[in-house]
Amino acid sequence: MFRKNLKLTAFLLVAVLILSNGIVFAEAEEAYAVKIVAGNVELKLSIEDLKNMPEEAQIDEDYIYYSKSGEKSVHVKGVSLAYVLRELAGVDFENAVVNFRTADDYPVEPQYLEDIFNEDLKYVIAYEINGEAIDNDENPDNEEIVVYRKVRFENDFGTVFKLVVEITVGEAIEPTEPSETEEPAEAEEPIEEEETVEEVEEKDPIKEVFTDLTEEFEFAVEAIQDLYNRGIMEGIGNNKFAPEREFTRAEFCKVMVEALGYEIVEYKGIFTDVKEDDWFADYVQTAYEKGLFKGYTDGSFRPNNEITRQEMAAVAGRGAVIAEKVSEEKMNKFVMEKSNFLDKDAVADWAEHEVAWLEAQGVFKEIAPEYFEPEKLVNRAEAAVVIYNTLFK
Repeated sequence: MFRKNLKLTAFLLVAVLILSNGIVFAEAEEAYAVKIVAGNVELKLSIEDLKNMPEEAQIDEDYIYYSKSGEKSVHVKGVSLAYVLRELAGVDFENAVVNFRTADDYPVEPQYLEDIFNEDLKYVIAYEINGEAIDNDENPDNEEIVVYRKVRFENDFGTVFKLVVEITVGEAIEPTEPSETEEPAEAEEPIEEEETVEEVEEKDPIKEVFTDLTEEFEFAVEAIQDLYNRGIMEGIGNNKFAPEREFTRAEFCKVMVEALGYEIVEYKGIFTDVKEDDWFADYVQTAYEKGLFKGYTDGSFRPNNEITRQEMAAVAGRGAVIAEKVSEEKMNKFVMEKSNFLDKDAVADWAEHEVAWLEAQGVFKEIAPEYFEPEKLVNRAEAAVVIYNTLFK
């Protein structure tokens, strides 16, 4: 009886070990670096899968990319994303929206299949950078890839996509053509009232208008010209723009209200330090009602205080949401932890989402290459650049 029980116990132990190993193997089989989804096709590719792909799929070369600190270069080993989509996923159309999902759910702007199939852009699923395996999540047990693409032009940001775990190809985008059996529809007369293209008056070249736009402020000339054409920013008289002059909260309030095209409302006495006869009073009321500006806890607006970079960013970011450049839900996913600014920890919590989103759009690239300097006071040239890059570029 004892021997029978011993044999049974041994059998159960072996079975448990086998089952346990089976579970471990099953988990191991599920491990992958990136998932590709295209219609009914779903591929889960490990680093080993990528390395074992044919020679024609492999990419082994230098990639240039731009960060806030300037141009950088890395040596990349990986496989062509175009090859994977065409040869393995069977994508047989030329264009669609392609979405990248990241492990930390950080938002990535949609890519386009025609770009991925563009040989000049050469998207690569990289499994090795500068001779080393990739570890951006600080967990060496996780297999990781980074997607790179070639730059289109100098200072082309957004060419590196880290922590990508899933690439999904949407439905084909194809031009609609009339059937051969259908009679072509008669062209309708254009309706002028439906014209939606905003007409911006072309005024004189800004450097001929303002004599103080020296080489030092060359970075802001395009922005100042556009805002001047739109009637949003003017000079201060005597052919001067005063690009170096610091911008007050009231002044920034006015240009943001005008940039967004709001109908001005009458001031209602909501702030203790704004009077009804102040030139900016109605702009302050309009901006407050639209959610652009908020006052201080003591009931003041402090209109004559020079505006800081993070205050400007908070207002510009709210303006972008109002103008439907981005949803508030999406903007709130942008955080300073992902920022390239060397002083990112100095940005206040109440401005971090807006600063991070604007940085990702390249809004600050002309004025803040490495350090954001959140408490730095904003001058007129910088204000013009931020408004233009956020709302009109």
